[in-house]
Amino acid sequence: MIRELPIDQIHARSDARIIDEATVSGLVDSIGTVGLISPIRVRAHGDQWEVVAGHHRLAACKRLGLVDITADVIEADDLHAELAMIDENLCRAELSPSDRAVWTARRKAIYIEMHPETAANVAGAHASNRVQGNAAENFSVASFAQDTAEKTGQTDRIVRMHAERGEKVIDEVINLIRGTKLDTGTYLDKLKKLSPNDQVAAAKRDLAFAREQERQRANGGIARRVVKVADEPLTDDEAVERHYAALVSAWNKAGETARQRFRELIDTPVMDRSAA
Repeated sequence: MIRELPIDQIHARSDARIIDEATVSGLVDSIGTVGLISPIRVRAHGDQWEVVAGHHRLAACKRLGLVDITADVIEADDLHAELAMIDENLCRAELSPSDRAVWTARRKAIYIEMHPETAANVAGAHASNRVQGNAAENFSVASFAQDTAEKTGQTDRIVRMHAERGEKVIDEVINLIRGTKLDTGTYLDKLKKLSPNDQVAAAKRDLAFAREQERQRANGGIARRVVKVADEPLTDDEAVERHYAALVSAWNKAGETARQRFRELIDTPVMDRSAA
């Protein structure tokens, strides 16, 4: 149900993603020019309201000094509300590799908790195609990956890759590297092969080295040269995911006039595109 709600009665979840200032600044410009195109989504929380999806839009409206905001009021339990928040996060292009890993792993845990039946009925039809000891786990992961891929526009394989990083790299290490130069998929893949203690030791060592390099550069010194092995070329699936994310990001940043022009363009018959 769409309603106009007082902004001062709406609050973000305690586990909401840290506000990205660049995203909020872009939304301030867009909302200030064309208004709020997509209502935020909220649920009742005591005598207040809790954001289920759209806390960046809420932050932008607060900075614009708006008193009320358009919201889609839904009924959702804690798990469904958290799942909706995670899905919105995973659709964003600017998520860092560590954040994407954490949110994907958490989505997997929620999905399996909400749908335990996906792991309960494997032994029959699927047993012949899977190792018996891992049948339930494999089936539940595959179902989770397919569902997440459909919700976020990624491939099953990419979803499983992000989930594995989030499950195997411990929270302490994620918090250490988040937002640093070590926050890359390549580095997470190296860490996930280590024991928890070795992960912490490696992250602290590599962070200290990176900071020393920056200190030397800031002081006009010559930092010790580090030979970096180039990342592997993108697979077709990874390239598609990156292109899709770029399109979603561009659409989210566009104003309504630009979106309407784009709709008119893609609705133009192929043979007439040259005249568009």
